[in-house]
Amino acid sequence: MAVNGRTTDANGDAILISLQEPYKNVVEVVGYEDVTKGENTGTYYNKQFRWGTDGVTYSDYITLTNVNLEALLLDPNKPFWVQYRYEQVGDGILEFESIALELVTDGGVICRIPQIECGAEGCVGAPNLVVDCCGGGWNPYDLSRASSMYNQLSAITSNMFGFCVDYFKTKADQRSRDVILKEYSLFDVIKDAEVKILIPDNELPTREIQFNPMMMDFPVQFEVHIVKSAFEAVFGLGAKPEMRDYLYFKQYMNRMYEIDAIAEADDFMYAGSYWRVSLVPYQKRTAVMFENTTDGQNAKADTDALTSNVEDKFRVERENEFRDVRKDNQYKTIGTLCNDYVRRSLDKRLTIKEENVYNEWTIISKYHYKLGSIKNGDESIKYQYENGWGETDDRAFTFWVRPQYKTPIGNNTLILSIVNNNGKTQFNTSGLPTFGNTIYAGDWVTIRGTNSYNGIAKVIEVIGDSIVIDEAYIDDIKTTGSPSFNKEASNNFMVYENALIPATQNVSFTYTSNWFIMKINETYYKWNITQPLLKSKWYAIVINLNATAKQLGLFLYDTLETTGAVNPQFTSSLNLIFNNTKTYTPVTVLDDDTWKLLGCQTDLTNIRIWKKPIEEELQSLILSQYVVKDTHLTLLLDNASPELLLQDVTDAR
Repeated sequence: MAVNGRTTDANGDAILISLQEPYKNVVEVVGYEDVTKGENTGTYYNKQFRWGTDGVTYSDYITLTNVNLEALLLDPNKPFWVQYRYEQVGDGILEFESIALELVTDGGVICRIPQIECGAEGCVGAPNLVVDCCGGGWNPYDLSRASSMYNQLSAITSNMFGFCVDYFKTKADQRSRDVILKEYSLFDVIKDAEVKILIPDNELPTREIQFNPMMMDFPVQFEVHIVKSAFEAVFGLGAKPEMRDYLYFKQYMNRMYEIDAIAEADDFMYAGSYWRVSLVPYQKRTAVMFENTTDGQNAKADTDALTSNVEDKFRVERENEFRDVRKDNQYKTIGTLCNDYVRRSLDKRLTIKEENVYNEWTIISKYHYKLGSIKNGDESIKYQYENGWGETDDRAFTFWVRPQYKTPIGNNTLILSIVNNNGKTQFNTSGLPTFGNTIYAGDWVTIRGTNSYNGIAKVIEVIGDSIVIDEAYIDDIKTTGSPSFNKEASNNFMVYENALIPATQNVSFTYTSNWFIMKINETYYKWNITQPLLKSKWYAIVINLNATAKQLGLFLYDTLETTGAVNPQFTSSLNLIFNNTKTYTPVTVLDDDTWKLLGCQTDLTNIRIWKKPIEEELQSLILSQYVVKDTHLTLLLDNASPELLLQDVTDAR
């Protein structure tokens, strides 16, 4: 198996094709046309794509077809970033040359410009592609990959270890240009945004106050490094720090500095991946004003808050920092119920079992809920968090589950006829199962041999030897002579419901051995899992809800669950056994209802609700975290920690 540039030669080889610069002013994508060499019926590329608006967060991968491209809903005011993944099927030499999208711009213009990667033979079209590949021979004279890797490492380092600052970007007022002195006398603040910077050796300026005859002051010289890609991701391609820019350190220091000098670093192979920036204490200047735009006025309000109302600003930041260190939404379940920050109520009958769950040598969890200790469907835990989401909000949900169903699949039952029951579908039988396989309202049944109802459906009523399912009546056509259904043991483990009697479940999560079902308002999203979930085996679940891309994706992982000695050669990577992305219609899920865990035949731990979808590349890492690092991105975080039970002590005197 080998990949060389744009060429692949073995089954499973894959290349990732990215844009250097995004498409702009795009209203619609009509279709695509690509150029490859060597494809035939036995050897070809499996083509997928994903898209985003900032070049950082992308949708899940979907098949590259004209239909899927036409279905994209794009905002012409936002850039259109797209990535392609070409994975080879079959053995043989294949080569990717170029790809062109047929676009409709906001001016009504239809254009098709081939996007290519320049090679030794020159360029024909627009050289706008970066082809990332794995493998290939080592060329000691080709330093492009080393330089590219250095830039990537710089970006990763900035993202992981950078300090978050509020950066205020200025630009020269063209009306103040002095053609003789070749300088500007007036500047406008155009935007403020959060940027990550690096401090050499993490050496923060000393807190020592310097005294002089006029006043006391803090040290005046301070150097930081700003990675180009991190800066351009916020302020646009080609943007760079300038004199008169200023920034506020909201972590640790609570100080504001302005830029005194800028220089491009002489780093590896002159890659120029970052700027060296010299800072001095901020001084409010009359020559620096604020642009009369929304961004400019927001920057003015933020600056006034920092310089005029310092105590209040610092108080908020100190409190936020204090909460981040304490990780309230993670650690404050370790206490009595009266001071439980996450759980509002906890059924005393619920068993919380102490058991280390491993992936290789990484501890994933130390405790889990045995929801089977509570009657099926009864409330076991009620959470403090009570919010839904809006039409434009993104979400992600992650869980670790271990099925404990005794009989995953019930007896097969023949369908004698299909009738209309007040708009719902009714199946008539000669007799329903009994003796442990009894079917009740709320159960899920798998149906086969019909024209319109095959799959899984929820039973809403049992009438004698008949069942009524939660599917609209369409027809009574049977595709086989023996249509049938069977009950699947279902675990409805988490819901978001109101206080009505009976309660309305606005959101619910349910799985069987062969299916996963998520309900959002009145819509069921169902995934047929290709690999059945086995009893007593731990599985990790990720559900990405992307409102921008209108996608709802399910990712299912398993682990080796090894409890051996620590071995650095082992990683915490999980095995992806199933993933599928469905089209999601953005809806509003109302606030002020209650998130609950219900009794069912499953073990459950590491329950998380996130503010943003989790990219596929990061899912294994995040799922393996027992202590979540980025708690600011979580809305609900429950590690199934038990209550702290303290003995009452009285004064014996």
